This record gives sequence, structure tokens and C-alpha cells, in this order.
Amino acid sequence: DDEPTGVPEPPDSVPESQLTFLRQDVQAPALVTYDTTVIATAGQQLDLEIRYAALPGQDSGEKFLEFELDDESLLSYPPNHPTRPGQLFSPGDTVWIRVVVDPQLLIATFEPSGLTFNPTEPAEVEIRYGNADDDYDDDGESDPELEVEIDLWRQGNPGDDWERSGDLKDLETDRVRAFLNGFSRYGLGI
Repeated sequence: DDEPTGVPEPPDSVPESQLTFLRQDVQAPALVTYDTTVIATAGQQLDLEIRYAALPGQDSGEKFLEFELDDESLLSYPPNHPTRPGQLFSPGDTVWIRVVVDPQLLIATFEPSGLTFNPTEPAEVEIRYGNADDDYDDDGESDPELEVEIDLWRQGNPGDDWERSGDLKDLETDRVRAFLNGFSRYGLGI
């Protein structure tokens, strides 16, 4: 028999109107790219990083986003794929993967929609918020106490509710990681 703690569990799915997404700090460097495309090959690992522009004295800027595929991660093509609708990947098969980052909000859209990943070797995404505006709830004041509420949220299609999807959160290094079974929009919010 579980005793109530008096602290309500946060909802796992909410409409967009109930979320506040983190924003890039105005002092943060720009990202090197806000729109990138790579080719993923079944049977091969992929590690895609989107970084901030390097500051003077740095060889490379800080990481903002990291997307990883294991060699067994690709499962099936999207149902609307023009030549292989819904077909399973075989070693050597390829697919274009596009990542588009919102220039203000910590939201990234992954395409193609409908691409699925192996549930035993899922894709992984990590988004860092070290360069986010520290007014997390957009009330005009710094909110360090709200950092514990930051999570990674997923939206399957525009207009859908957002689902909590963060699997690993590290407050010391300001990052949240999720294991993905498919593509959609991912954003850091409270």
C-alpha cells in the first residue's frame, strides 16, 4: 500500500500551452548550423553533433545537441517513403536524416517523420541547456530552483500534446538524454 507523499507526479503528456520551452540566452554564441542533413547507413554507427560557434581561444564550441545511432539502430523506413515504404532496413541501406533547430527555443525537429528504430538498440539524443536563458519559466526573473523541473519533451506531429521523454538528466552538466524509437520534435521545457 503506497502512502501519498503530497507531491503530485508531473504529467507525462501535456498540451503545448502548458509548457514553457527554454530559450537560448542572448549572450550565447550562435550555433554552427541550425539545419543539417546526414546519411545514415544500416550496419554502421552514426554520431551527429551540433555545436555552438567557438569562442576566441577555443578549437571548437560547446556541444548543443548530440544524436547517436548504433550499428543496429535503424529498423524501418517511414510508411510514406517514396521507394521503400515501411520496409525493414538491411545492412548497407541508407536514409537521409535532417535535424532543424529552432533559432530561439531549445527545440530540434528530426526528419524523416515515421523513421523507426530498433527498441533494443534505440537511437539516442542529448540536448544541453548550459547556454539557455536562466529565466526558465519566462517570468522575467532568474529561476535556478526550477532547473530540477527541466525535462526533454517529444511532440509526434504539430498540434499534438507533448510527451515527457527524458530518460537521463544530469543537472551538473546541464543535459538531458532520451532513447528514441522514432523521429519527431524534441524540446527542453518545464
